[in-house]
Amino acid sequence: MSSQSSSPAPQTNGVEARCVNTIRALTMDAVQKANSGHSGTPMALAPLAHVLYTRVLRHDPTNPQWFNRDRFVLSAGHASMLLYSTLHLSGYDLSLDDIKDFRQWGSRTPGHPEVHHTPGVEVTTGPLGQGFANAVGMAMAERYLRGTCGEDVINHHVFVLCSDGDLMEGVSYEAASLAGHNKLSHLIAIYDDNKITIDGSTDLSFSEDVAGRFRSQGWNVIEAGEISEDLDALEQAINQAKTNTNAPTIVIVRSHIGFPSPQFTDTSTAHGALTNAEDLSATKELMGMPNEAFVVDEVVMQFYAEKCRRYRDESTQWTNSHNTDLVQSVIDGTNADLQKLSSEDLASYFAEEAPIPGDSVATRVSCSQILSTIAQCFTSLIGGSADLTGNTGTKISNAEIFHPTQLQGRQIHFGIREHAMAAAANGMALGYNLRPFVGTFFVFADYMRPSIRLAALTHAPVLFVFSHDSIGVGEDGPTHQPIEQLASLRAMPGLQVVRPADGFETAAAIEYHLAHADGPTALILTRQNVPTLESTRDRAREGIAHGAYAINDVVKPAVILVSSGSEVHLCVEAAAQLAQQSIDARVVSLPCMERFFELSENEQQNLFPKDVPVVSIEAGSTFGWASIADQSIGVDRFGASAPGDEVFSHLGITTQAVVDAATKIVSQ
Repeated sequence: MSSQSSSPAPQTNGVEARCVNTIRALTMDAVQKANSGHSGTPMALAPLAHVLYTRVLRHDPTNPQWFNRDRFVLSAGHASMLLYSTLHLSGYDLSLDDIKDFRQWGSRTPGHPEVHHTPGVEVTTGPLGQGFANAVGMAMAERYLRGTCGEDVINHHVFVLCSDGDLMEGVSYEAASLAGHNKLSHLIAIYDDNKITIDGSTDLSFSEDVAGRFRSQGWNVIEAGEISEDLDALEQAINQAKTNTNAPTIVIVRSHIGFPSPQFTDTSTAHGALTNAEDLSATKELMGMPNEAFVVDEVVMQFYAEKCRRYRDESTQWTNSHNTDLVQSVIDGTNADLQKLSSEDLASYFAEEAPIPGDSVATRVSCSQILSTIAQCFTSLIGGSADLTGNTGTKISNAEIFHPTQLQGRQIHFGIREHAMAAAANGMALGYNLRPFVGTFFVFADYMRPSIRLAALTHAPVLFVFSHDSIGVGEDGPTHQPIEQLASLRAMPGLQVVRPADGFETAAAIEYHLAHADGPTALILTRQNVPTLESTRDRAREGIAHGAYAINDVVKPAVILVSSGSEVHLCVEAAAQLAQQSIDARVVSLPCMERFFELSENEQQNLFPKDVPVVSIEAGSTFGWASIADQSIGVDRFGASAPGDEVFSHLGITTQAVVDAATKIVSQ
């Protein structure tokens, strides 16, 4: 049932009323033409978007990547026409034809906003709650860079518009708690309290005190009330939020979804696509808009052109004035010192003495040493773990803790908040070109999957560090022993899954990731010690780049033994035993399947000739190995609680198992 009588009549007098109603009309027209989309929220929040882009945001449509701009995240990504309409009017490179192509193949106006695809879109939003957590990460990045580069260089705000759905999703609880604890005062959330979900009133499932919740998490709360149609009141509330200096702020605005539709205001129907021609015509009549599609008056464009050039001079001056090495290294996401370091031997990455063949070191330990070395010269490197800093190899030696009193802190304690941690890292990478790393136990990658997926989708260069990578976890048992995680992450497009065999492969993997800012890497590390192999110091760089390489030199092998991570040394030991039986075995380390399958057919066959049988072994699911191996040894069940060595033995992940399989396959 409509409750439009409780909301004000739409304004029709004056240029700003025309601007607001143009946003509404463009939304209605685009959704009707596509016969798909979400009309109600963009219609209700058109005044808010207008105020943000013409009165509040520090932005320059002619320089969308101005580094010191305010960031705006539409966490309620289903309301994408709100953003597209406003970006078009503001003068971003988004044409009226783009608006007409809403949700069509190849258009610049997809169903949910996509970063790198549409000018003015900061992050890809769609799954509810993700944008909110991205914005928290962006606010963390802004504060770190403000402390590192100086307040005269970096000093701006991050705004996020969120909905009931965003705040119901668990990731927002984690992210809000993290933001409140760290007093991210340059973060401003605007909560669209429209009290409607797809199923009906929010009363069906949501009755918490949102203001009380955020206050308890350390936020400043402005309960603005019924101001969704009052431009001056909206501006005043947001500017009041900007004055708060010791906590993030949430502005709660009561809106009316679908307003000013005579039929659908305040109804769940308005959450979706309003395409009823009669209602659209009546709505346009109420707004004083012509009953034609995609009409934008010249006076509206002139108004936006004037208001949105406010920061053009500052944008140009900032870009010209702050061309220092430090700022450029941040903007570019790279550093000349890192390039110099990477040109040296891989041993240069180890904070302590580099391992020698036979040394037994957990790859998580090597990871910490390598990150600590790189952090000394790589300003953009920042990160931490979900309460497992030492356990996961994500501790940077001598780094300041990210804390309200330490603006330059780069060692982040995310707390036990895996979901928000990963989403925040995406915000840091996409919004600020930082190179974040985040860590937890591998089995908890399942808690992070939506954010990992979005990192892959958006090519966010996040390093996801996962330790305790197999049944080698031991006594903690099957709840903590990842079995299917490797196979499931390898199935994700755009994600490089790297499971290094020792410290040198770990160094090469981190170096490769930092040198290629084209997407995320999942680095899979051991809890238990593994031996440093004989040839990795010299071969790991090329091997990591190609995804696979020969550990030993066997010109005409009778069998090929292949593995990743902690099982590679089992193959090396098995090859030595097979040699005593006059069976020549080539050992192949395959740390990254994705890169291996990108090689040409000839390059793949150089490692795996078609007429040579292949045995694989990995302490996880055998799923995915059939395309490489004739026989696969793995763990196609859940693990068990016992010392790690015993679990390996009982589940058949042993040198002897490789020897037996190879002997049998050669004799066939």
